[in-house]
Amino acid sequence: MALLEVSGLTRDFGGLRAVSNVSFRVEAGEILGLIGPNGAGKTTVFNLITGFLQPSAGDIRLNGESIVGLKPHAVTRRGTARTFQIVKPFPHLTVHENVALAAFVRLGVRAAADVEALRLLQQLGLADKMHTRASELTLNHQKRVEIARALATGPKLLLLDEPLGALDKKLREATQFQLINIQEQLGVTFIVVTHDQEEAMTLATRIGVMNRGEIVQIGTPTEIYEFPQNKFVADFIGSVNMFEGTMIEDLPDHVRIKSDELGATIYVDHGISAAPGAIVYTAIRPEKINILRQPPENTAENCAKGVVKDIAYMGDMSIYLVKIESGKTVRVTLPNIERLSDDERILWDETVWLTWHASSPVVVTQ
Repeated sequence: MALLEVSGLTRDFGGLRAVSNVSFRVEAGEILGLIGPNGAGKTTVFNLITGFLQPSAGDIRLNGESIVGLKPHAVTRRGTARTFQIVKPFPHLTVHENVALAAFVRLGVRAAADVEALRLLQQLGLADKMHTRASELTLNHQKRVEIARALATGPKLLLLDEPLGALDKKLREATQFQLINIQEQLGVTFIVVTHDQEEAMTLATRIGVMNRGEIVQIGTPTEIYEFPQNKFVADFIGSVNMFEGTMIEDLPDHVRIKSDELGATIYVDHGISAAPGAIVYTAIRPEKINILRQPPENTAENCAKGVVKDIAYMGDMSIYLVKIESGKTVRVTLPNIERLSDDERILWDETVWLTWHASSPVVVTQ
């Protein structure tokens, strides 16, 4: 039995349908990430699970029992906790007092609550701030205090709404791994709402991608990134080059797609579910494309000639924007494995050929 089971969840606000027939299961001990653009329905799903809103239709079961109709405090007593996008630690209390108070509500013993608070503060890198009043903290630290307070209540299910949104890059990366370690140690099940794809890919064991109130795909980070089921997921998750084309050959072990946007034929070494003549979209990730100074032997398939129009050196990798002969701009990322001089690097305004392996493209029909 799943820890949480959501079935046919729907929520209407007047004539607007914010969540439409959403269903998913969350197993004990996993981390589910809900991601999507603003207005996709992520926070509404959170509010429905935690009792801040009631569904127009559908059911929500926690440990096999329906929690539809329960108020937020009653849902909390069933073993849930949540954090909010806007953090509100008690400003007049210290960091330790904020967390210890939450632990005391659960444990009922001051000494035990103090020990529990200190343990969580150490795990979240806040021990050096334990005697600082919450009002004196940066937003970065307040966010982590909010997470520590939620964990101090001992939940079986913790719902995190944009938990790392206010953190700077280095602190965000550190906190991601701290949360993963805490989750493994305590066995708490997480649901994380975020608009940050990198955050979801790092934290989550499974990801649900939402758009217009629906979950359009749910799977592991690898499945979501490498095998998107539709054009929206392919375009939303990470960077991608999308080419519209027409199916001209459809066999069980390969397909060929004629793409005017590419100015060549795309060969894919696996079959797809589309009839010859169908309009399809081929998605190719920037890191799966090679840049050559000389044309390959076969330029008719999986190849495009272009001119480098822009380069961004990112340290660990470089991003190339190449304008191909059809007029479309293609994004390519290459790892900076070797230390090369500017004379050895591909530079602006160079003519290049872009190629990729036949297994790299993902073809979607919608």
